[in-house]
Amino acid sequence: MTAAPSASFATVRRFVQIAALALLACVTAHWASGGGAALLVWPASAVAFAFGWRYGRLWTLPAALGAGFWGLSVTGSTGFALICALSAIPGAILALTALTRLAEWRPVEHRRQAISRFLLAALLLAAAADAAVFAVGSHWLGTALAAPGPADPGLAQAGLVQAGAGLLPVFIGAWLIDAAGLLIVTPAVLAFVDDASDPDASYFGARLFDLPAVALGLLIAASAFLIGRAGGPTSLAGNWAPLLLFFAFPLLAWSAARLGERSHALTALLIALPLLASQTWQTPGPPVGVGLGNLLGGALAMAPPIAPGPPLTQALWVTALLVAAALSALLLQAVCADWRLATNRVAQQSRRDMTTGLLNDRGLLAEISDHLVAADRGSLGLVSLHLSNFEAVGELCGAVEAIQLEQACSELLRRQPCLRFAARVAPGRYVIVVSAETVAQVRAIARELYSQLNGQLFQTDHGSLRLQCCAGGLLLDRHTVITSEDCLSALADAANIAASVRDPRIFVEPLSQMMIDARRTQQGKIEHIREAIRDNRIELHAQLVNDPDAPPGTRSFELLTRLRDRDGSLIQPPEFLGLAAQAQLSIPLDRAVVRRAFEWLSEHPKALSETWKCSINLSGATMSDGSIAEHIREQRAHFGIPASQIVFEITESEAIRNPAAASRLVDDLKQQGFGIALDDFGTGLATFEYLKRFPLDYLKIDGSFIRNLMSNPIDEEIVISTIRVAARLQLRTIAEHVHSSEICERLRALGIDRQQGDFFGKPVPLAEIFLQPMPAFETLGPPGTWAGKPSTADTPAS
Repeated sequence: MTAAPSASFATVRRFVQIAALALLACVTAHWASGGGAALLVWPASAVAFAFGWRYGRLWTLPAALGAGFWGLSVTGSTGFALICALSAIPGAILALTALTRLAEWRPVEHRRQAISRFLLAALLLAAAADAAVFAVGSHWLGTALAAPGPADPGLAQAGLVQAGAGLLPVFIGAWLIDAAGLLIVTPAVLAFVDDASDPDASYFGARLFDLPAVALGLLIAASAFLIGRAGGPTSLAGNWAPLLLFFAFPLLAWSAARLGERSHALTALLIALPLLASQTWQTPGPPVGVGLGNLLGGALAMAPPIAPGPPLTQALWVTALLVAAALSALLLQAVCADWRLATNRVAQQSRRDMTTGLLNDRGLLAEISDHLVAADRGSLGLVSLHLSNFEAVGELCGAVEAIQLEQACSELLRRQPCLRFAARVAPGRYVIVVSAETVAQVRAIARELYSQLNGQLFQTDHGSLRLQCCAGGLLLDRHTVITSEDCLSALADAANIAASVRDPRIFVEPLSQMMIDARRTQQGKIEHIREAIRDNRIELHAQLVNDPDAPPGTRSFELLTRLRDRDGSLIQPPEFLGLAAQAQLSIPLDRAVVRRAFEWLSEHPKALSETWKCSINLSGATMSDGSIAEHIREQRAHFGIPASQIVFEITESEAIRNPAAASRLVDDLKQQGFGIALDDFGTGLATFEYLKRFPLDYLKIDGSFIRNLMSNPIDEEIVISTIRVAARLQLRTIAEHVHSSEICERLRALGIDRQQGDFFGKPVPLAEIFLQPMPAFETLGPPGTWAGKPSTADTPAS
């Protein structure tokens, strides 16, 4: 029952407010124009345009009513009041209709396009239509004024309309005055009626307008007024004073470049009006509101008659200057707004993942850094979630379905309780940060995520599979001193531990100072490894291989890598191989080893001539590097190393993990003439089917089956079956980790003559292996008759 009256009251209130605002705007323009009836800025059409744009074209009528009331108050002429009212409506309606149709045809995409459309509609449609109405109406009033009979003395005394004035000069002047109002007043009115969408605008703060720019504009206006008033219009100072108004261009440009749309609009209005008044008030004129006081019969009814201010044609240059300054400032403001928007979008893209809308790795690092330096930071729980078979989703179901899965996971993360922020750090890898005080709370969240994803059937039109995931978590206490990088590294360690445990694959622990110290120590070691690779501090060691195929005077050996630390000490393989793989340094390390080996052999031609086979290990990461074969080709050609003397060893477990990459690498190396050995055979639990997939030359049986050969019949059966399959495939078999004469003789009895281990010699620096007496492997004789002695080298084994 009360809804309709309330709505009607709101409509009437808005109507009155718009009319009052139009009247107030005209009174202000009246003052800024020197107090005469002829305004230099016409604000009524600007108010009509603004409210018509915001609420609909019918809301141009209240502004017309306010303009008509002002015209009646100034001149007392109903004809002039009618012209004022009619001059505020048609232009606004025409421009708004054109802008609406244009937006329906092609929506606005950026601020420059919106400003360009507004300027064209305001200058070519709204101002032109209003000027045409005013020119025709003033011509009619001028004709009526010149006709015989009683005339309106107030209208004639104002000097606004004169008999015999041409239509074209009146139209041009009215167009310029209306354009000034549209460019200066309309944005300011929209700043009040528009939604609070500009972060630069604050009606209760200092950003409502730019105070320094307004103060500087008032200073320029006051200087121009005082210089012109003191010198007079004919003096040199009076002629130069108006030139100060040209400072409006850089002042408005400065405001446009620094401020948002709403703040700049209010700033431009507060700068333009004092600059206009500084010129129009240099010749004394009537006080503000004389005509309004005469009409209302108030306290100002006894005021003196209106005295004309500066001639209208002489003062229009100030309006032209303000139109040009406002036009250039609006264009600059649009360019700056688009630039700020583009910059913000780039900044968002640098911190946001475009697939899911979550933070990316850089955004996550920044958010954690901000939290760690906050004075009131609380305890946080970090949970890393990894879909371990996510790559299979893309391969089996398709790329689009994989994206849909990630988006579904992101929605699941957003619904977690106490969520602070979430991130997608890699395909199928996510991190959420929650408010938590205990490890139990973090573990509960990790368990909930794990239960909702692990084992779930992901079905699409192209296929389906069950998801596999693991969840690692940390509790970051509010008092823990740590960097964001160390925090994420510790979280990655927790995720790796979770991936290694049995179902449920969940691991959550508090982030203790001991963990932080251990992680920093580990990072220091990784940095030592990186420096050693970069500075080429690589030491090559070698271990002899008992190879009956070696011609007399030659030897076979396997290269083993050591790194030289900063203090000159050797870093052993167990200390750096795992860290190098973890820090993704395996590829540069293998490249450096290949180069260093070829370089050393090239520098020692005698050693190269005594080499039968030199074996070089390649890591699993290097096997997946598509350019390693080309790198080896370039190094071999550069140093002139015969490919037939080099054997590259690939690990069985890595070949099984990525058979396609291993197959491509083996094919490339075989085409170049290199030998290929499958190292650590048996540790990957592979079937013998994999032996048929690669064109191998050697098969190296892992030492775990050789060490207990004499006491474990299962190991002996595995070795025997491997020997039979290798013989059928015509592969040479090498037994690793031979450490006693008994094992050596047993292997020979089984048919394995190629052996490697401490029994034949421990690893020594590469140069020393060529200083030792030439091995007489050809004198081994039948099984059980070999009289060789173990090496006495004291260099630690690899």
